[in-house]
Parts: sequence; C-alpha cells; structure tokens
Amino acid sequence: MMKSSVILISNLLSAVNKLEALKRYKFSLAFENSNEEDYVTEKFFQSLVAGAIPVVIGAPNIQDFAPSPTSFLHIGELSDVKSVANSMKYLAANPEAFNNSLRWKYEGPSDSFKALLDMGAVHSSCRLCIHVATGIRETEEKGLAFKNRPCKCTRGSETVYHLYVRERGRFNSESVFLRSSNLTVEGLASAVISKFTSLKHEPIWKQERPKSLKGGDELRLYKIYPVGSTQRQALYTFRFKGDSDFRRFVEDNPCAKLEAIFV
Repeated sequence: MMKSSVILISNLLSAVNKLEALKRYKFSLAFENSNEEDYVTEKFFQSLVAGAIPVVIGAPNIQDFAPSPTSFLHIGELSDVKSVANSMKYLAANPEAFNNSLRWKYEGPSDSFKALLDMGAVHSSCRLCIHVATGIRETEEKGLAFKNRPCKCTRGSETVYHLYVRERGRFNSESVFLRSSNLTVEGLASAVISKFTSLKHEPIWKQERPKSLKGGDELRLYKIYPVGSTQRQALYTFRFKGDSDFRRFVEDNPCAKLEAIFV
C-alpha cells in the first residue's frame, strides 16, 4: 500500500489502532501540548515504530529521544515552519531520501537511544526499591559495625584502588581494582569490561530487547557514572573531564561506587 503524506496524531485516534493508522502515512504531526524539556509522549514514539517520520513541536531536547539525527523533523521556532515544510515535500517526492531517514530501522538505533529504552527493562517499582535500598546501604556503611574492605592498598610506589561497580537496574555491585599507574578513564572502562566479562555477565535488558537488537555476547560499555546520578546526568550530561578529574573523584570518594550502562 502506498503511504499517504501526513497524519495529525491526536486524541481523535484514541478509538482506533494508532499504529495501524500511522503505517499508511509518511509523516505524522506529533505536536505535544507542552514544550518542556524531556516531555516526549507516545505521539513521537508510536510514529517511529510505525515507520512514519514525526514532525515534532515539543521538547527542545527531542534529539536526546531520537534513534538517529535524521529520524524526525523538529519545529522549534515559528521560523522553522517553512524549512520543515520544504523538507517534507522533498522527502515525500524522493523515495531514496525518505528511506535514508528510516535507515536506523535497518541498521539499528543509536547507542544513546538503546540506553534510554533499556531503562524500561526494569519496572519503575523495582528501580524505586533499588534507590531506597541504596540509601539504606549508604547509611549502614557509616555505622561502626559495618566491615568493609580497604579502599586502597599501597605497596612501595604502587597503590591499588578498590571501586564498586554495578549495572544500572541492579542493586549488588562487583569489586573492580585499579592500580595508580592505570587510574585513567580508559583504564576504568577496560577494567569494568574485563570484570563483567569474566563473570559471564548478561545485561539486564538481554531478554527484553527485540532479537534484532540483542547483539552478540560481547559486552559494550556505553556510560559509567557515580551511583545516585539522575537519569539525565547518567545518559547525557555526566562525564569525567579527563583522567585528572577521574583520579580526583577516586581520591575524594573512598571505595567509590559507580554504575554502568551496557549496550
């Protein structure tokens, strides 16, 4: 069936199967009722699933929620309307260009998109429990009765640092050790991959993803950040500003606790 050009997604479609309706169109006008950061609803995601290109009015950071830079069109300002309309006309008249905008459906979405969706592999109630339990554990560790392994051990000129790393969505952590000669961001990433690979660790999303996105058995580290970071910090804003910043973090946070996202 040939795709028509555009459909407006609204509550008028609540009585029908939205995805089936969307599959008939090349574009959908996914206009949100609020232009707030991070406010992205099913209007956007259902369009992506159906194979339509969403034309978005909404979150200024909509790119953070997209599977690829070319998967949507964004009307951020009134002045954008003409250029977006011209883009729609061009894509509608050029099948090759239109298919290129949907290439992510065949080649796979970006790692950032997978990391965002993988959060849903753990129910929100479970994530809340992990958050509460983490706070309780931190309080317990401040008590005199809590016995912990040394946070670092120095022998001669070499110091070994003890870090705790867990996968996002899990409570228990694994011990990772770094020598002072390898106390770098790259050294951390390598040590984390080596540790979790040796444990034959299966990412928490492995059973939830579609088969086409599960990938092989090789672990890939997408992000690593301090436990307690917000979702926005974890996915988008936090990063160690070089090796000196990471070294300072480890020195300032004995037995530093980190969380990893695997993709």
